[in-house]
Amino acid sequence: MSSFLMSEAMALTRTVQAIAAFLLALALGSLSLRAAGPEPRPESRQEPRIISLKGFETAEVRSQGFTLPRPMKVHIYAKGGGLRRLVRAHVDEPLFAYGWILNAATREVVWQMDGSNTKRDWEYRVADRYLELPAGSYEACFANHGFGQSLLFAQWARNIDRRSVAGEQGERPRGLLAAFGADRASLLRHWKEQVGNYGLEIYLPGGNPAEVPTFEAPLHWRNVLVSLAATGDNGHWEQAFHVRKPVTLHVYAEGEGSGRRMHDYGWILDARTRTRVWEMSMDKSQFAGGARKNRRQVETITLPAGDYEAAFVTDDSHSPADWNAAPPCDPGMYGLTLSLPADADLAAVSLTKPMTWTPLAELVRIGNDQDRSAAFTLAGTHAVRVYAIAEGSGDEMADEAWIEDAAGKRVWTMVYDHTLFAGGAAKNRLADEVVSLPKGTYTLHVRTDDSHAYGHWNSDPPWDAEHYGLTVYPGK
Repeated sequence: MSSFLMSEAMALTRTVQAIAAFLLALALGSLSLRAAGPEPRPESRQEPRIISLKGFETAEVRSQGFTLPRPMKVHIYAKGGGLRRLVRAHVDEPLFAYGWILNAATREVVWQMDGSNTKRDWEYRVADRYLELPAGSYEACFANHGFGQSLLFAQWARNIDRRSVAGEQGERPRGLLAAFGADRASLLRHWKEQVGNYGLEIYLPGGNPAEVPTFEAPLHWRNVLVSLAATGDNGHWEQAFHVRKPVTLHVYAEGEGSGRRMHDYGWILDARTRTRVWEMSMDKSQFAGGARKNRRQVETITLPAGDYEAAFVTDDSHSPADWNAAPPCDPGMYGLTLSLPADADLAAVSLTKPMTWTPLAELVRIGNDQDRSAAFTLAGTHAVRVYAIAEGSGDEMADEAWIEDAAGKRVWTMVYDHTLFAGGAAKNRLADEVVSLPKGTYTLHVRTDDSHAYGHWNSDPPWDAEHYGLTVYPGK
């Protein structure tokens, strides 16, 4: 028994010594890094620089376009960061500061920093390589969405939200995590020490930089009809347009989704019938690079003559205002873009204002614990637009909305399965449809429960909060 205890004690001693040596190496390495500073840039080799992406203290993503007049060799030097691994890094190693290059025409990635094509330089991951590129236009990008550290098998990371960094600077390290530099204040301090060295530079060995013009990314597309750039959280953007003859549209959408549900996404609506003729979905969209929740949907569709509305919405997080995970590989195109591949179709499409609808009856701005009604009369059989926003979750409506005829029979009911996301909290539900009603008198009804209604939201409100309730309009 004593020999067993002695061997256990010796093993424990060796483990403690190994950890102490590891911590000492980290400390000495950090000191030597700060003393030596970042390694020399390729500038010293007399290679002219054509791209420089710096300044990530205030910006999460920076990009710059450049055009090669012929096949040329470029020299990429980028310094980013990723969690330290005890084993050899792989392609899918997550980096929280990294760069990549897009083909500006196809919007596809032609090169990207990852765990396998970078080398560890103490706190950094460094890419230093030459790349042969065909003639064409490209966009260099670099992103730093967060910061992380690791020790042996322990890892910790945090999002860096530039909107709140100033307010967090005064926080003091405290608690047990502070002893390991794993608390929020310590991670922010460590990030501020390193972020000035993050960035990407592109050099032109053996070439004349005057031959390589640059442009503001993303590259301006031909024949863009609608551009709904989703620039922030809890956003709602829309644009109406009129089509005079059948046209073909190129649809390019980038958003966020997980599981079976899209969180940031767009759609195209027939303005008269209120039918969605195109919509971004988890089934049709594909992985857009970066975090797994980034989605991209690229399609070509044909629209008949008519009036349409394009829209895009975002939820309360993960947008160009602050990526709380790695951004998509085409961050400058986040949102919905519609373009016309055929020049001949340009004259057939024009931007318009959204249709104006005069209510037949409405019950809007409904608060908690309300039970309200309003009547309207139709002189003949008519198509009417029913527009309702209410709370629902778990496949059931918490706030009810319906229409009754003169005999008290329900002719329309807001059913969860027939609703759409109304922006804000996931429980905000929207019904927007056209129904046909015969001549007669009808009554609108809205009944709300004790929470989450107009003026008393317990989660994010819908984007059209002023119409919370039920409205009926004459059909177009």
